[in-house]
Amino acid sequence: MVFKSLEILHNLGAIIDDIDLSNTLSDKDILEIKDLFFNKHILVFKNQNLSEEEQLKFTENFGNLEIYPEFDKTNDSSKTYHVANVSQDGKHLTDNDEMSLYQKVNQRWHTDSSYRFTPSYASLLYGIEVLPDSAEGGETEFVNMFKVYENLEEPLKLKLESLHMVHYYEFGRRLFPELPPISTYEKKNVPPVSHPLIRLHPDRNNEKSLFFTANAGNQIGGMSQKEGEDLHKSLVDIVSKSPYRYKHRWQKGDLVMWDNKCLLHRAIPYDMNQYRRVFRRTTVAGLGAIKGPFLDPAKL
Repeated sequence: MVFKSLEILHNLGAIIDDIDLSNTLSDKDILEIKDLFFNKHILVFKNQNLSEEEQLKFTENFGNLEIYPEFDKTNDSSKTYHVANVSQDGKHLTDNDEMSLYQKVNQRWHTDSSYRFTPSYASLLYGIEVLPDSAEGGETEFVNMFKVYENLEEPLKLKLESLHMVHYYEFGRRLFPELPPISTYEKKNVPPVSHPLIRLHPDRNNEKSLFFTANAGNQIGGMSQKEGEDLHKSLVDIVSKSPYRYKHRWQKGDLVMWDNKCLLHRAIPYDMNQYRRVFRRTTVAGLGAIKGPFLDPAKL
């Protein structure tokens, strides 16, 4: 199959609207999709009609799937995640409900599963119920962290070379103290981890990107809490002002696939009390720990 793709922005995204992902794809089809994904970082598959099983099957073409630690936010499979302000039995939840608050945590720049020792490779989000065209907000915004790093001033690049950020799953409770404490199971399976602020990409000749999140921590190893928080805030500001962004307006049947290794994303706020919103997410696990600049690239 030769499918057509429409570039969204230079080196950031492509739209594909003439492929049915519910069908079994050939090895050649998958290879073509992988090549496009490697170069564009975001793929938007339009007009899909996917069951949970079909979405899982397509996702598995790209690697092993993550198991989500939150039992109450998964569906029939622990490999799918219910991203919604609607309960599993179809009830529209208020913006103060626990599930809605989790969506608010993700309104900050982040990359999925950064709180794991091995963060995720790719996320695939499927639009089941989306906002009407007249509604404000509700988009998902992405930013190219290769480009963000490339455009940092040289003194800041040098400063970041040796620094790590602490990522921890429990940080959302600092943002929203009304959320319940994390469970013993979650504490055991997702303890705090540290990742380099500058990420090397061995599959791209050790190209560098900036790697941090705003929803899973704000502390920088080796700095006082205030110094770390100030540096973290300045990085968030840089990302928020970057021109290398794409904001996706959802339509029903969209399946959006993005590269967590080199992108940050965030959910744009909307009126949760007025509008229902239901997505299903599957996530491809990463292959290993993040490599920073202080490792010898020759040994990678």
